[in-house]
Amino acid sequence: MYRFFAAAGFLLAFAGAAHWVVPAGRHAFALVSAQDDAARLADLQLDGVLTPERTAVEIDAALEENDGELAASFIELADARGVPVTAERRARVALANAPGASFARGAGSFGHGFLTGQGEDLAGLAGATAGDLTVWGDVRDLGRQAANWARGEPVDHFMVNLAGIGIVATGATYAAFGAPLTFRAGISVLKGARRAGVVGGRFAGNITAALRGGSKAQLAALVGDLGTAGSKAGTRATFAGLRHVDDAAGAARLSALAQAKGGKTLAIFKTLGRGALFVTEAMAKLAFWVMAGVLNLFGLIASFNAMVVAMLRPMWKIRRRRPLLLPG
Repeated sequence: MYRFFAAAGFLLAFAGAAHWVVPAGRHAFALVSAQDDAARLADLQLDGVLTPERTAVEIDAALEENDGELAASFIELADARGVPVTAERRARVALANAPGASFARGAGSFGHGFLTGQGEDLAGLAGATAGDLTVWGDVRDLGRQAANWARGEPVDHFMVNLAGIGIVATGATYAAFGAPLTFRAGISVLKGARRAGVVGGRFAGNITAALRGGSKAQLAALVGDLGTAGSKAGTRATFAGLRHVDDAAGAARLSALAQAKGGKTLAIFKTLGRGALFVTEAMAKLAFWVMAGVLNLFGLIASFNAMVVAMLRPMWKIRRRRPLLLPG
């Protein structure tokens, strides 16, 4: 009987392991299935990650750094996912984003964005875009690169190209009475991201290649996606996403996520990082859980078969011991 009990023990062990293997495999498969839906992918990635404890820590950290925008983004994300937030934290976030404080911060961000072209929130993006719409921003950037060239310092040709496109886009914006404003905003986002150091070399190379290859439609779509992301989710969230974007497809994912999540996008990137847009890690998880599932299924079948054999073996022995009855 020891074989029977050993097989039954293995069967129970594999059946118990299925309690973890099956849900984990199903979750990994759902991640891979949602790889083309940025909003759905982010929701799946947040499951089990955005806990009340994690939310409280992130909000407190943002408030300690006087970052009302990030704290408000976490409040919005928590409300959308049904994660409880204490009334005391809500009050502190509301105070940090009170109209007086927001106006003062917004005015400063607008002026900073107008003069330097750098903006990390909607007010800063508005200032940078306003500067670019007056051609001041593009002329300023060209002047900086010209000064670098005159001093023998490295010239950022990517920024020169963007400034040149921006001047043309500004003229088109006035000619079309503001129709291509999203494209103009996208140029401002790209320039600000370049200054902030969040545009990777591969992404910049792809844009430069599109410029040289004459792929105007692709370039327009890419820049338009960034302009849309900036207007829907804010410049900071767009910058956070651009750290993980390498091509036009990534920019489209970023735009789709920003349109679906709006003000929650900044908190999503703070929580998930690259996982908000891509499923590279999920592919490895899926491969692991598929192998684990196959082994678990094989173990269940083998254990069940061994248990049945051990249970029927005594019957075979009894039949073999019966004497044969000869006729006559």
